[in-house]
Amino acid sequence: SALSGVFQNITSDQRITEEERLSLEVLLNHFGLQTKDIKFDQKSFNKFYILALIDKGILPEITEGNHNINIIFKKGEILHFGAASVLRKLKRVTTRINYGGLTGSIKIMKGIRYRVGSLGIGTESKEVLASEDNGMFYITNQRVGYIGSRKQFSVPFNKVHSFELRPEGMYIFKEGKETPHIITLDDYEVPSSMISFIINKED
Repeated sequence: SALSGVFQNITSDQRITEEERLSLEVLLNHFGLQTKDIKFDQKSFNKFYILALIDKGILPEITEGNHNINIIFKKGEILHFGAASVLRKLKRVTTRINYGGLTGSIKIMKGIRYRVGSLGIGTESKEVLASEDNGMFYITNQRVGYIGSRKQFSVPFNKVHSFELRPEGMYIFKEGKETPHIITLDDYEVPSSMISFIINKED
């Protein structure tokens, strides 16, 4: 119970430093406990630990054998992030709408009726966000990219025109390309912090 409180305390600022990680490890070893014995959240631990590293100017390295991103790495390229994602695309959808006033019909003779009134048919267009593919979004020290079963893209950091987070997902605009790459992830804080750090470091 006390160690559960310790974990809650070190995660309260949404950062876990190396010193805090070591202190928790020492306490677990001292009492002969494992993380499963306390209220430990591995997902939160990983996120807050990486964010603390980025705050110090350190990006984690994912080594070969510890990921399933099937791309050919360039010379000196280091993988920093990889996560399951959905690639989306803005599509314009047109639907038919009916409009008009009151309508009716008058019987002229058996089997023949005369229609009166007005009825118009028009169309209405709107943009919707459609799913294109499921795959992996990744960040290296040289580029951001996506690889899926049907679609893929890769954008070097010096070609990223702008990067935005919107309610629908992560928008990546490439120089010379009008439409953005739209990525949906479970969590955006770590990849956003990484991209911001790398872009600002290059500037």
